[in-house]
This record gives sequence, structure tokens and C-alpha cells, in this order.
Amino acid sequence: MTGPGAAAGEAPGGEASGDADALPPRPWAAARALSRLSAGLAVVGTLGTVAIMTIINLDVGGRWLLGKPFPATAEIVSAGIVSIVFLQLAHAVGEGRSIRSDMVIGRLRRRSPRWADGVDAVHHLAGAAMLGVLVRYIWPKIVDSIAQDETVGLYGILQLPAWPFAVCVLAGAVLAGLQFLLLAAAYARAARLGRDA
Repeated sequence: MTGPGAAAGEAPGGEASGDADALPPRPWAAARALSRLSAGLAVVGTLGTVAIMTIINLDVGGRWLLGKPFPATAEIVSAGIVSIVFLQLAHAVGEGRSIRSDMVIGRLRRRSPRWADGVDAVHHLAGAAMLGVLVRYIWPKIVDSIAQDETVGLYGILQLPAWPFAVCVLAGAVLAGLQFLLLAAAYARAARLGRDA
């Protein structure tokens, strides 16, 4: 399993020069802006990972040294992990580093690169559609979470509002869906015109 953008000799923006598995060129300003925005969300996700690791270490240290755990560790970590995955998803998709099995597409790419780009275009359209369905169902949850003042944590000890976690999932899903759409367009363009066009 590989990510198609993880090749040596990458040009700026994740495209590798001369590598058949590289992402197709995306010469659009929207692609560059989306790439920067996705990278920013990935940084926020990384900071979230550091925060979760800090909470876990405080919990373990508190149990061992003081006999008192950090309150609501399990609840905060479980909500935070989902948020972090979605915050980093758009960047992974945009850089071609999402996990996939490339056995079939790799063989097809060696025999007919343009057909492979066409298959990749369909694959990325399917990814955009799946994320569109996810966004459709996340939005009402955010509205309900705010209206009902839903919280994560332990009542009376440590509670955090639940909606920021859902907003992180929503933002990541929207940006990842847009990345899938731009990649689908780039692959379709490469299938139609070739990668040198």
C-alpha cells in the first residue's frame, strides 16, 4: 500500500516530476489555496495529538504519583481522536498519502497510464460523494449539539462542549471532499489530455 504522492523528486504542491505514480498536475489557484488550508488544519490536528498525549500522561502520572487520575480522560480522548483524524484527512488526501491498495491500479498504470488516470478520477469522485454524505449527516448533529448544550466529559467534574469536536469533523470532511473533487478533476484532465498537457 502506498500513497501516490510519496515519491522522491516531488515538485512543489505534491507532484513528483517524472514518476508515473505521482499525482497529476493541479494548475489551479483553488488547489493551491485548498492545499494551504488543509495543511493548516493538519497542524491543528497535530497540536490536538500533543494535547491528547499530555492528558494521557497527566492521567497516568496522576494515578501513579497521587492516586488521582485526570478527570474525564477517556471521554476527551475518544472525542479528540475522531476530530484529529478528520483535521488531518484533507492534507493526506491532497498529498496523495491516503491509504489504498494499488495492486490493480499499479498494473493498469504501467500498461495504460491514461486509463489508470480515468479509474483514479472515478475513485476520487466516489470519495467526494462519501464525504458529501457524511457532511449531510454531521451538520444536523452540530445544530442539535449547540441547541441542547451537549457536553463531553464527566458531569460535575469536567465537561467540555461537544460541538467543537463535531465542527472539526465537519471542517475536515468538507476540505477532504473538496480535495477529492479537485483530484478527480485533475485525474480526468490527465486521462483526457495526458499529463503533459
